[in-house]
Amino acid sequence: MEKELLIGDKKCTCYGSDGLPSSRIAQDPPSHSFPFEAASAPPYELMESISAEEKEGTEDSENTSLAESSHLLPKDEHKELPPHLRDWNILFVSEQDVKEAFLQYAASKCCYRRAVAKQMEIRNLTPLNTYRYRLETFTETRETYLASELYNGGFVDSSAVATPPAPWDIVVDPPPLFTDCEMRLPIPHSYSLENCPNCKGRGAIMCQSCEGTGKKKCSACGGTGTNTLEDSNICSWCAGTGKNRCFSCRSNGWLKCYRCNGSGALLFHTELAITWKNNILEHVVDKNSGLPNYLLHEATGKEIVCDENLSVFPIVDFPELSIEDYSLACIEQHKMQFASGNIHHILMQKQTIELVPLTKAEYEWKGKLRSFYVFGKENKVYTKDYPAKFCCSIM
Repeated sequence: MEKELLIGDKKCTCYGSDGLPSSRIAQDPPSHSFPFEAASAPPYELMESISAEEKEGTEDSENTSLAESSHLLPKDEHKELPPHLRDWNILFVSEQDVKEAFLQYAASKCCYRRAVAKQMEIRNLTPLNTYRYRLETFTETRETYLASELYNGGFVDSSAVATPPAPWDIVVDPPPLFTDCEMRLPIPHSYSLENCPNCKGRGAIMCQSCEGTGKKKCSACGGTGTNTLEDSNICSWCAGTGKNRCFSCRSNGWLKCYRCNGSGALLFHTELAITWKNNILEHVVDKNSGLPNYLLHEATGKEIVCDENLSVFPIVDFPELSIEDYSLACIEQHKMQFASGNIHHILMQKQTIELVPLTKAEYEWKGKLRSFYVFGKENKVYTKDYPAKFCCSIM
């Protein structure tokens, strides 16, 4: 059975379900999914131990006093704090990391002098880390529509042979999880031979140029049949008839139907369109740090929570309350959006929470205190105002 498959921006044609990438979906749920009624954040002690490992590379930096001045508290003190205060407000970068990131940023700008990044003095590093919540709902959508093709004779697989299967009764191999993909295939036993709706079974359509007469008004005499410029007063182009033959239909008055190629019949069938789509909702907690929020959406964070199951539950007991609220809202939105089991099926859901490192660096340059931001695992840099620029032009 011929099928058209679209994965990403590429199209291919395959036959049967063997030509599609295979993946287990409902049969083997991931071992790390949550069996409870709600998804919980990991214990803070575990989060603290992970963060300590990530900080190991920064402890040997030139200026350890900056790392020691971060807002880390002893483990016993964390237990006494309320949940909304037990967050990851720690430094993920050293002074050397900040300087290198700022130097690379300056080097990437053609009009920025690197002297600032080389000679500045870091005065303070303030951690402003935030969280990004993402819900991914992998759905399968099945819709049908009527399609036609030329009939060249032969067997017709109609409903008289067998009852056509329902759209969701057709078994196909899905693509890998959370991968957008499209497929189209004809439904078996849905074929029927019918008259072409374009020509009503005649195999030809009326010529619009001559309106089926095969003749057109003579352009030389305007249809009068006479010409005052000639001696005989009779138009030589139409021999006095006022009409010439129609070249579009060769005086036939009819043209071969382009849809059925003149046969007068078409082979109709029901086409099944299957669409796999990864639907994503994302939220980044805005803590009014001064960094534009859209930059945080583009940065890479450190994944601290991952919950994957056929159906996920809202996050609970997380230090940032807005993450819990947004988790509940996102899950309810996708549940309502894909509630129609006749068209949509939810195959798998995954929700993740990432800690997005964000540090505000304050530095002194020529006696003036300025600042910039270092964010993401890539140590991207953002600054509103670079103090040393020069104009450059390309000749």
